[in-house]
Amino acid sequence: AVQAALAWLVRAQASDGRWDASAHGAGTGRAPGGQHDGSVGARSDTGVSGLALLAFLGAGTTHRSGPDADTVERGLRFLLDVQRDDGSLAGDAEFFAGLYCHGMATLALAECCALSGDGALRAPLERAVRHSLAAQHPITGGWRYAPGDRGDTSQLGWQVLVLSAARQAGLGGFDAAETRARTFLQGVSSGQAGGLAAYRPGERPSVAMTAEALVCRLFLGMPVDHPAAREALDFIGRHPPDPRRVNAYTWYYATLASFHSGGDQWHRWNQALQAALLPLQRGGDGPHAGSWDPDPVWGGHGGRVYATAVAALTLEVYYRYLPIHQRGGRIAATP
Repeated sequence: AVQAALAWLVRAQASDGRWDASAHGAGTGRAPGGQHDGSVGARSDTGVSGLALLAFLGAGTTHRSGPDADTVERGLRFLLDVQRDDGSLAGDAEFFAGLYCHGMATLALAECCALSGDGALRAPLERAVRHSLAAQHPITGGWRYAPGDRGDTSQLGWQVLVLSAARQAGLGGFDAAETRARTFLQGVSSGQAGGLAAYRPGERPSVAMTAEALVCRLFLGMPVDHPAAREALDFIGRHPPDPRRVNAYTWYYATLASFHSGGDQWHRWNQALQAALLPLQRGGDGPHAGSWDPDPVWGGHGGRVYATAVAALTLEVYYRYLPIHQRGGRIAATP
């Protein structure tokens, strides 16, 4: 399934190295309440390109080695060419998509730098990480759409992943930013052990935000047997993937969180995931073969590239990360 997804992503890449979001259905999304979100996501080329690159990196291919190294090289070159002087990798993304795109693209750059050991990527990565750090709220510790915004859990997740991958690439100097991120997570927490999480402080907890917050906590050093982690995993486990209610974003973060729990819970989650996700992959030999259709929740914002890359990343957790319960510490990408 992953190889078929990567083959589709190879075919979908534009000649200049980008994955063109709008050409593959981005910018047609509706918010969960049903209201049309305009064209948000239509210009999210750097974001979906970052996700596509992460899918190749997750399979072990970099711009230096692997069966699709040329594809990764072109995609990476596109991101470097559009990076602004202030380090931003948002490209031409709309206001509401900009920091998401920057985070996804920076994460790809960081993982590529870490996995390939290419020192030429360090300077642009440092600029991109500085841009992320400048966008963090100095008091709440959150990220949202613009510097000074108080933050939301969805944005926080991508930025915490960026900092973790940047560490793997040899960067440092952001301990204070990680401490502030923990502060933000405390503000969105609820439940008996503080394991549940909401999108913003004072809102109801959800499976998606609980999963994303748990991934953040694990990447920030929380032991997987911590009471808050166990409460989050129990909550996630009560809401397994359902093919009648597809939500690629939730499934990705919940799979990543469940994978690190190990044991019976991971086995049950993985069985449900495989049963729900794999039949949705396009078969045959048509133009969409190997891809996933955008889901009805957030898929319209990112289009087919987003849907396919996130599905591939979800299926790659087995070999993309070593389970934290086997490491006894901080999660790290497998080198």
